Amino acid sequence: MKGKQLKRLQHRQAGFTLLELLVVITLIATLATAALVAYEGIGDSAQATAASNSTSTADGAIRNYRAVTQKYPDQWDNLVVGSGASAGAAPAFLATVTASKFANWALPASPSTFRAAVVTALESVGITELQQRTQVAATGTIEPNLQHNEGAVGGVGVSEDDWTAISNVAILPTYGDVGGTPTACTLPGGMPTTKLDASTITATDALRQNTINDTLEDDQCNLVIALGFGHDAAHSTSNSSVAISTAPTFVSQAINPATSYARYIALFHVAQDTNEDASFADSEVFNKARLLAVVDTEGRMIDENIAAQNPN
Repeated sequence: MKGKQLKRLQHRQAGFTLLELLVVITLIATLATAALVAYEGIGDSAQATAASNSTSTADGAIRNYRAVTQKYPDQWDNLVVGSGASAGAAPAFLATVTASKFANWALPASPSTFRAAVVTALESVGITELQQRTQVAATGTIEPNLQHNEGAVGGVGVSEDDWTAISNVAILPTYGDVGGTPTACTLPGGMPTTKLDASTITATDALRQNTINDTLEDDQCNLVIALGFGHDAAHSTSNSSVAISTAPTFVSQAINPATSYARYIALFHVAQDTNEDASFADSEVFNKARLLAVVDTEGRMIDENIAAQNPN
């Protein structure tokens, strides 16, 4: 009797059957997959949360600085090559997703009265200098976010220029409407027909302006200059009681700071086609440039980053 009980006990202690092992392995694999999916979702949400927070922080800091000092930070990053044979091209370190949001505007040469009005609108709010590339190629050994810093070691092709030396800047694409017909805007210096990624500007691009701010109608030409809030722009505030300690960096699947420019971008409204004839006149340039919004390097606003936190 004792022998039979011992055999039964030994049989029970022999271990799992093959079927039981397969069930356990399948269960573990299913749980691991579910955990991985959940983890990836958390990562995406965290990135979107950080982006919206940084956009909001940068926007608030810039506006606070303006409210206290009556001017904006100086020495912003020019998103296009600003002079030389490559003037107007996108720097090599500007990501394609960034280049798809903006276009190059060749400022009319001095002594253009329109150019003078635009420059006055920017200088009157403290934007007197730009950090800009003088060549398309990136400077080796320098991080993409520091490519605009003329003080960087080996910073060949980097300059700090006042508006007398600026030949090109990045603008937000715009489109007009004449008699109910979508019409390309006429801009002194020439209205660009393609964006920095070489894609064609169409009437649908004007919808982007209206999304950013309702005062920019989708059928009205608006001149909006895009400038990067870079390393030196933040440092230009260092002597103020509302100094901005650093320029935040944006990171996403499309933007890798190790290879791409990843600073936040401010959109300055400088002129509006008030009589809606699809062209800009000197009198339609504002006395002072207006900050419309701060967007991330992919051109997305705070609301869009918040929405990205809950893609489902």
